[in-house]
Amino acid sequence: MGSVFCGIDWSEHHHDVALVDQNGQLLAKRRIEETSTGWAELLAMLAMAGDHAEDPIPVAIETPRGLLVAMLHATGRPVYPIVTGQVV
Repeated sequence: MGSVFCGIDWSEHHHDVALVDQNGQLLAKRRIEETSTGWAELLAMLAMAGDHAEDPIPVAIETPRGLLVAMLHATGRPVYPIVTGQVV
């Protein structure tokens, strides 16, 4: 596993994306739309941070399902759903 991590705050029409290093330092952030253009922007953002097939950047996302999650899985990235709003 590399030293860059991706977090996605999921929403119905857009997603807020943040890339951080192993120390939690913010490397990049961006709002992407729930469109093919948004997907391309996310892939470009990940690639600029060193993402590649042999060492994909892991992604934490606010939902365990949906098109974005399926696309992340299909590209071989480790995806960690974080379900919010649960009382422990």
